[in-house]
Amino acid sequence: MSPEPRAPAEPREPDPRVRERDRRLSESTLWALQRRYFEREGVDAWRTMEVPHYVTCNPALAHSVALIVCGYLRDCLAAESRPGSEQPFHILELGAGSGRFGYLFLKAWLEQREAWGLAHVPVRYVLTDFTESNLSFWRNHPSLAPFVAQGLLDFALFDLERSATLELREAGRVLGPGSLERPLLVLANYVLDSVPQDAFHFQGGQVHACLATLTTESPEVDLGSEDALSHLRLELGRSPVADPTPYAEPEFNELLGDYARLVEDRTLLFPVVALRGMRRLAALSGGRLLLIAGDKGYVRDEELQGQQSPHMAVHGSFSLPVNFNALRRWFQRQGGEVLEPAHRQLSLPLVACMLGAPAAGTRESRLGFHLAFGGGGSDDFFRLRQGIQDHYGGLEFDQLLSLLRMSRHDCRILRDCMPVLSAQAEALTDVQRQELRDAVRRTWDNYFHIGEERDLAFEFALLLHLAGEVEQALALYQESLRLYGEDPRTRWNMALCLFRLHRQEEAAGCLARAWEVAPDFAPTRGLLIKGD
Repeated sequence: MSPEPRAPAEPREPDPRVRERDRRLSESTLWALQRRYFEREGVDAWRTMEVPHYVTCNPALAHSVALIVCGYLRDCLAAESRPGSEQPFHILELGAGSGRFGYLFLKAWLEQREAWGLAHVPVRYVLTDFTESNLSFWRNHPSLAPFVAQGLLDFALFDLERSATLELREAGRVLGPGSLERPLLVLANYVLDSVPQDAFHFQGGQVHACLATLTTESPEVDLGSEDALSHLRLELGRSPVADPTPYAEPEFNELLGDYARLVEDRTLLFPVVALRGMRRLAALSGGRLLLIAGDKGYVRDEELQGQQSPHMAVHGSFSLPVNFNALRRWFQRQGGEVLEPAHRQLSLPLVACMLGAPAAGTRESRLGFHLAFGGGGSDDFFRLRQGIQDHYGGLEFDQLLSLLRMSRHDCRILRDCMPVLSAQAEALTDVQRQELRDAVRRTWDNYFHIGEERDLAFEFALLLHLAGEVEQALALYQESLRLYGEDPRTRWNMALCLFRLHRQEEAAGCLARAWEVAPDFAPTRGLLIKGD
């Protein structure tokens, strides 16, 4: 009896939820969607807090980075054969986003440069991004205008994935390979986690490429929609690497070989675009480069053993951890030096990587790094703040001011302490009121407005008003009007300040303006807060 022929298997219908299958991670559609998000949103991505940025845009971090920069510049000056060069040192901030970190850094630099003996050294800070709308925002921002006028600040389009040159908008100069006589300094905070990376799994001494498959929860999801990224799921499959040299760059392949020998059954990201970008940037200054980079990720060899499949965090855009260990190894293979904290960093791992180290050595660079991170650095302060922010109510006035000073006068710290400080304001001594006035002034001076909904000028004014510092409160109420427009509550509070200052005619004008703006405005008590 002859066997019955087996019917051919029915072809499986393709799963409509799978939008992309088995592509090299750095070539995935994910990155095109990422670029589209930032091009569409511009500064709104940070204004709405959809993209988190506080941990990389605060005065404590800016102060720490400025310390490293000061030390490095002193090493560079000590190594110059022709002292007194007129060309400035260029400090390039990659993916500057809102511009807030650049503003804080420039303030920290101006505060520190004289103490380090660098007041005579020309420096040009360059805010860069790949979107024209961000450059337009910075160039029209009143807080940045004084730095431009001093020749301290410039702007340029720069795409870490593609650019080899950049055009300085204010100086009218194009920087290309070999353009810079002095080493280039590059700052990259929350940037390297958002540009294309590859991923590899290492097992039994073999290298396996991790290939990306993208799925959505339903086939109806439109990848052209504004929230497309929030509906995507990333899965990484594994495929043995047939070619032992998958990259054109020999040193990249050598790094993969290092990991094949170093780790077992682990998946590691590989920052291919970041590394290629560093090569192009270093070429601008003849191979001499300082990179200061902070991001979520892993640095130490012992951290590699705990890595599994990387998690894609979605927050409007998306981000992946950064393999700083690979960056460190690449810089060292090029004869460079890498500085990293002696202790593990939990919130924002940060490294300083140097190529073409100054001939006189890096003693001052290491000193700057030690001052920034040798004890409690910005990462430690961030973790401490997280632990105590729900307990500010148990702190006394002097303790709250100590916290604010430790933060380098951080607007967010003062904002979060406002309820406790406001409750204590009327009972302050004359000395404490003076300290509060100075603290609020210095904190407001650190504020870089990007159009957030919360009116900090009004809130800080209210605190000073409660403490009896009406002249300073009045100035901040005026700032509130400038930034947020007419509001009867602001005008009412201004009128109360003016009456206290015996400026009755101006006070009457404020009241008239309040009722002009809101004819039904009928305050029933003294000071008004927004929300009444």
